[in-house]
Amino acid sequence: MYNTCMNNRRISKKDIENDLVRIFEKYPKSIEKVISISFNLILDCFVVMYGEKKAIKLLDEAKKSIRDGKHTQKQRKTRKTTKRSQK
Repeated sequence: MYNTCMNNRRISKKDIENDLVRIFEKYPKSIEKVISISFNLILDCFVVMYGEKKAIKLLDEAKKSIRDGKHTQKQRKTRKTTKRSQK
């Protein structure tokens, strides 16, 4: 879908994450401001690319995802399993 100009390989999620983290690391004393500016810039891009209605729908889906606990930083309790006896 997306290609890099340098070597025509696909951009991975990890590549994007690493680049974004480098930006955050560049301004360690203002991390909250950097994240806020980044979020607003990305939000502006979504509105330009998809329009207001689709951007709002995306935000509604994001809110639902947060409520469902998919982005929580709290550790989840591991599921306890019982040993099954061999028959």
